[in-house]
Amino acid sequence: MALSLAVVMAGVFAFVFFALPRGGDEQAVKVVDNAGGSVASFARQAPYQVLAPAGLAQDLWKPTSLRVQSPGSVQGADNDLAVLSIGYVVDRKGGRTFARYEVSNAPDAIQRLLGNRPVTGQRTLAGQTWDERRDDDGHLALTRSTEGSTVIIDDGDGSGGASPADLEALATSVRPVLASAS
Repeated sequence: MALSLAVVMAGVFAFVFFALPRGGDEQAVKVVDNAGGSVASFARQAPYQVLAPAGLAQDLWKPTSLRVQSPGSVQGADNDLAVLSIGYVVDRKGGRTFARYEVSNAPDAIQRLLGNRPVTGQRTLAGQTWDERRDDDGHLALTRSTEGSTVIIDDGDGSGGASPADLEALATSVRPVLASAS
């Protein structure tokens, strides 16, 4: 019986050693291809001056999701909406966090994304005033309305959200996108 058990255990050990993957526990981050090109294309179609992140360190800020709604792309009441949303992984050694950027010309853009989250303060970043909005769980969002659009930067409202310092860095990186024809 001991010999049979040894044979079975040897088989299990061989399976674990050869068949199971090895390496780091972290999986590679899947980055959105050509996010910059998509932002530039969106800026050419948007009925407002698009403000978007620029100059972020690519080894730290990795765009992992991109959603675009161009004017005329949907039927009904939202036909004139132009919305650009980018999800980022802030990829640091020892931990990843998440941040979200969105710009929209919806009159109720903040309500759509953040619900009834009130303004809880203001901060000036790179010469621009941003409204600070915290929910009951402490999640932070920074919002800024400009001529015809609203920019929202937040931690995604879930676990693993970016730190306030990272959200400030993302807000500071927001610049007008040149919508030159190409």
